[in-house]
Amino acid sequence: METLFIGKKYYSFQELPSTNTWLMESLVAHKLPEGTLVLADHQTEGKGQFGAIWSSEPSSSLTFSILLKPIFLPISNTYDISICIALAIHDCLNELRPGFKIKWPNDIYFENKKVAGILIENQIHKSSCEHSVVGIGLNVNQTEFFKLPKATSLKQIIGVNFPVQNLLDRLCETIEARYLQLRANMYPSLLKSYLEHMYWFNEIHTFQTDALQFNASIIGVLRNGRLLLKFSDGSKRDFEIKELQFIA
Repeated sequence: METLFIGKKYYSFQELPSTNTWLMESLVAHKLPEGTLVLADHQTEGKGQFGAIWSSEPSSSLTFSILLKPIFLPISNTYDISICIALAIHDCLNELRPGFKIKWPNDIYFENKKVAGILIENQIHKSSCEHSVVGIGLNVNQTEFFKLPKATSLKQIIGVNFPVQNLLDRLCETIEARYLQLRANMYPSLLKSYLEHMYWFNEIHTFQTDALQFNASIIGVLRNGRLLLKFSDGSKRDFEIKELQFIA
C-alpha cells in the first residue's frame, strides 16, 4: 500500500473476538503509532453500532481496525471522523463500479442493501479526541447472510471474486487521503462530498420514530452528527442516530 502512516504498523490474526477491542486494549499496554492496523481473518464477536453484532464469513470479508490520533479535533467535532471514513470507503468502492451510497451515519449501501459498516470508538482527553479506533467491516466475497436480508457483498454486486488484500491496500490509501484532508481543516469540502453521496439525500421517504411514521427528506447533517430532515410543511427537525428508522 502506498501510504505515509496508515497500515505501516500491521498486526494480522487468524481469529479475534473483535479487532476494535484488541486495539483499544493494546493502547493501554503499548505505545502504538497512528495508523496502526489490526486485521482478523475471522471475528467471533464483531461489533456494530449500539451493541449490534457484525457477522462475517472467515476469509470472505474484510474485518479490521485502524488507530487514529485526531488530537486536533475538539470533542464537539468528533463526528468529522465518521464523515471522513465513510467517504474513504465510498471512494474505494466506487472505483470498482458506480452506485455505492453512504447511509447515515456511516454505513455503505448499494441500492437498498448494506455492504459495509463502520464502528468508531473514541478516547477523550481533556477537550480533544486523543484516540479513535476505527473498525471497518466490508462484505467482499461472502454470498450468504443468515437472517440478514438487507446485506450484500461486492461479489454479489459485481459478480467476481475480489483479492481481499488488494482491497485492504486500496482502502488504506483512500482512508489516509481523506484523513489528511480532515487534518488540513477541509471539513466543509468533506461535508459537501458526504452529502452529495448520501443515501436518500434530498428525496422524500418514509421514516419512523418510536411512535410516529412520517414522510420527509434529508437536507443535511449537523456538525454533531444529527440528521436534519425537512417536512412537507417546510418545517425542519434534527434527529439523533437512535431516534430514527429508515422505512421506505
